[in-house]
Amino acid sequence: MTRFKVALIHLLLSIVVIGIFVFVVYNIWYPKPLATIAQVLSPLKLLILIDVVIGPLLTFIVFKKTKPINALKLDLSIIVLLQISALCYGIYTIYNGKSSIVVFQDGQFYYLAEKYSNNNELNYKELKPGFLSKPKLAYIPKQNSKGLYDDYANFVPLVDQKIMLSSGLSVLNMKAKFKGKNDAISFLAKRYAKDDILFFTLNKDLSKYYVVYSLTQNRIIDQLDF
Repeated sequence: MTRFKVALIHLLLSIVVIGIFVFVVYNIWYPKPLATIAQVLSPLKLLILIDVVIGPLLTFIVFKKTKPINALKLDLSIIVLLQISALCYGIYTIYNGKSSIVVFQDGQFYYLAEKYSNNNELNYKELKPGFLSKPKLAYIPKQNSKGLYDDYANFVPLVDQKIMLSSGLSVLNMKAKFKGKNDAISFLAKRYAKDDILFFTLNKDLSKYYVVYSLTQNRIIDQLDF
């Protein structure tokens, strides 16, 4: 087998593995628009560079038919080990940056990162996250502690949308507030014409984003780009 064929097989296997992981990231851990808000693309690019580009390239470089079989096995094992290490670190980093729970309080949403979570204190099994679960929506009837990360015991599933209606902004309200964004707001309204939508702010790490919330689907479905 030529070095080209070996590197190609390595490349295809790497693409399959990374492809599965990217699917999980964008469809489960960071559903739209959380991937953009959390800027998850940056660590993903590094992971793809290492596992899909550098790994197969190293295989192409080190593979020689004339090399002793034991030395060749050692070289390839080291490359695969480096790839696996990079993948594990990438999974760990990206998983800890995701939000298992997005909590609603005082008229806005808050992105709570997994690495700071206190999921063991949750009192509702509907809110308890799994490794392959999408972010849950919760709210706090009354905050009793100093910070949201200390208040997991008070989180309640966000099923009663009446608590949100007074603080959400309609399409008309958003157009009046952000006149320079009328085209973008109209585009979102048209895209989700079948949904009853409201706009809310979402806070992450002291940054504020305007997200589109579907009362029809009971979830955050998009964001307004600024």
